[in-house]
Formats: sequence, C-alpha cells, structure tokens
Amino acid sequence: MFAFLYSIFGALFRVLFQFVNNYGLSLIIFTLFFRLLILPTTIKQQKSSAKQVRMQPKIRRIREKYQDYAPQERNQKIQQETNELYQREGYSAMAGSCLPLLFQLPILWGLYGVVRQPLTYVLDVKPGLLATLTEAAKSVLNISGKQANYMETAIISNIDRILPKIPATAAQYAGDIEPIRNFKFTMFGIDLGAVPSFDTLKNFGAASAEAKVLLLIPILAFATSMMTSVLSQIRQKKNNPNMENQQMMGCMMFMMPLMSLYFTFMFPAGMGMYWILSNIFAFFQTLILGHLYAPRKTIARMMVEETIDRRSYEAMKRSVGSNDTTQPADA
Repeated sequence: MFAFLYSIFGALFRVLFQFVNNYGLSLIIFTLFFRLLILPTTIKQQKSSAKQVRMQPKIRRIREKYQDYAPQERNQKIQQETNELYQREGYSAMAGSCLPLLFQLPILWGLYGVVRQPLTYVLDVKPGLLATLTEAAKSVLNISGKQANYMETAIISNIDRILPKIPATAAQYAGDIEPIRNFKFTMFGIDLGAVPSFDTLKNFGAASAEAKVLLLIPILAFATSMMTSVLSQIRQKKNNPNMENQQMMGCMMFMMPLMSLYFTFMFPAGMGMYWILSNIFAFFQTLILGHLYAPRKTIARMMVEETIDRRSYEAMKRSVGSNDTTQPADA
C-alpha cells in the first residue's frame, strides 16, 4: 500500500520539481495543493461546528428533561435522544472533528516516501545506477541499521565521496550523475533529509551548527500547530460560550502541537517542513473560513434553506392532494 502511495506522490512531486527546478519551492506548492484539496472537508467541519452551536440548547433541554431519573436510565435516555437529534440534524461528531485529519494521513505517508527516497521518486535515477551507489555508500559511509532508511539522502550529501570508489560506473552514467550532484535537497539552508535529534538538546554546547539549526523544525512545528489550535479554541469559545467539556477541549488544544513536536524528531526535516507549511496555511484558512462560515451566518443560511425546502415540500403535498381528490366527471 505504501509503495503505491509513494509512486503516486512521487510522480506528482517529480512533475512539480521538473517545472520549478527547486525542491523547496516544489514542497511549498505541494503543500498548498493538498491544503486546497482537503478544503471541502475543512468547510464541512466549519458547517458541522455551526450545527453543534445550533443544537446546544436542544441538548441542554434533553439533559434537563431526564435530570431526575436514576443515573443509568438517565444516561441511556440522554444518549438515545441525543443520537436521534444528531440524525435529524444530519450531524456527525466524528466527521466534524476527524475528517480533515484522516485525509492528511495518506498525504503524510506519501510524502514520507518522497522525502526518504528523492533519488527514486524525484530524480527518477536508473535502478542500476542507484544499486551501485547504494552498495558503494554502505562501505564509504559505513551506513547500517536505521540509517539505511535514509540511504538516498546520504548519497546526495556525499556523492563526491562515493564516486571515486566506482569510477567505471561514474563514467558510464556521467549524464545521470550530474543531476544528483546539482540536486539541492535543502530549504532555507536546512538539509531536508536530516532528522532532528534529542541528543542535540542533551549536548547542545558540543552539537554542530547544522544539528542546532535542525532543532528549528520541531520548534516551528510546535509553534505553528499551537497557533492554529489556539485560534480554533478562541473561535469555539466565542461562538459557543456554553460549550460543555471545555476542560477536555483545553487538553485537545495541546495534544496536536505536542504530537507535532514529538513526530518531527522521528522523521526527516522535509516532513517537518511540510507540517510547518501546512500549519501556516491552515491558520490563514481558519481565519478566512471563520469569517465566511461564522456559525451565526451559517445557521441563518441553514434556516433559510430549511424554510425553502419545507415550503416546497408542503406545496408539493398540496398539489398531489389536489390531484388525488379531483375525480373525472360521470358520462
């Protein structure tokens, strides 16, 4: 499954790279493209939030209705009527909160393959040349274990150390090697194939400048994710001040930023850079959609649409009823 995703995302990324000839710019366009692709699910999430605001008084009335019942029966009755309310309103809590995130998971996995194997999926290096470079890199760079997962990024960074070990291959594939040598797998001076390390924090004074710069990736991933989470939390409190489980919502506000911080220490910087760019786009998207699909405006539009649908339905019923009661005259 993952190989299939890698091939699809690799083909798309290769087209972008060939068009702009810049990996960093390709990553920005790639991120923007997929943010626009999941825009319908984000809009659906905004509408779902408006429905939630609209239903809050009804949910409170349901709770008040059964407040004198025994705990077990009360919970059962509240759950049953709340589910019926959700069904009538066409509301799905799961779709409203998780749908955009679920859409992003295959994007992240597909991008992981592109970042981890740029020679295969971006430069489309011939298999014979890639196999020879890989074998030479193992001995020259002494790569083993988990480091082998990022073999292709290591080859790019050390191509001039590897080629002298395989002179015949270098001569045979001279035209194919030049794009590897000229390939800039960086963005804002950061090596996108390198993985930020917790060890840099432990030994910050002795760490290299490159390792210290890499720490910007998890820091910015956390900061930009937190920025979007705080904005969403502020909007939810403003639009629904009587919202229940506010303590849980406060915990959720920190969960995604902390997850971003943790995972960017596990994957190449290119993944973290995508996450940062995606968070920035999401922040401005939230601002714009929050204005266009503010709960009050959305609820007003829903009520107008429901009124139109109801009147159309009533008019149709009257028309059908009138036709049914009309009998043909006797001869």
